[in-house]
Amino acid sequence: CLTLGTTSMNYQQEQQQWFDRWQEGRIGFHVSGENPWLTRFADDVYAAETTATSRILVPLCGKTWDLLWLRSRFHAVIGVELVPQAVHDFFAEHELTPTQDTVGPFERFRHGNLTLLQGDFFELELSHVDDQPFEAVYDRASLIALPQELRERYVPHLESLLAPRAQQLLITISYEEGKTTGPPHSVTEEEVHQLFADQADVSVLDTKDLLQESPNMQERGVSWARETAFRLQFR
Repeated sequence: CLTLGTTSMNYQQEQQQWFDRWQEGRIGFHVSGENPWLTRFADDVYAAETTATSRILVPLCGKTWDLLWLRSRFHAVIGVELVPQAVHDFFAEHELTPTQDTVGPFERFRHGNLTLLQGDFFELELSHVDDQPFEAVYDRASLIALPQELRERYVPHLESLLAPRAQQLLITISYEEGKTTGPPHSVTEEEVHQLFADQADVSVLDTKDLLQESPNMQERGVSWARETAFRLQFR
């Protein structure tokens, strides 16, 4: 889900769009079960000797089941989500009862080693997470939720929250542009390299044809669409 750190009318409208999507049930981006890229590549991306003691950040997390998968492998999992309904749905659907309080501009929900911060990702500071930078990041649908101007802002903000040598699994979608608009936005391999060039070493783990298995993409009338998994090693 999209989070916004500005008060301009266009961005407010973008933000409202995500509240409307959740309220109306237009959340085709949500998939039940763990993401296969995560279960396939986690061991390649995240150093095995650190996962048991590391904290992983999941920006724009929605109500993804991946949070549960990650919490069994990391010392702490912290997700950030704009829409209150997504947070409440996550805990209700998994029959979890979190404790709730406030930290900075965020409503904080905690259950065991899992924390969800409900609020604007661009307002997240290390002071909101015990002044501890993150050693790992998982991004399945964050970067592609953002329009280009916010993608360029997202990357340095993300880096400001990370420890040196942090590791990230990034999953993006790219498709023929001109016939449809996001979200999800098309983010090409070239753009990923450009966005992270100053912050991280980027390598492609795998890519697959998305058009045949995505009715949504077929309905949009694009001639090609693919999904790509990246490994990022921050410097």
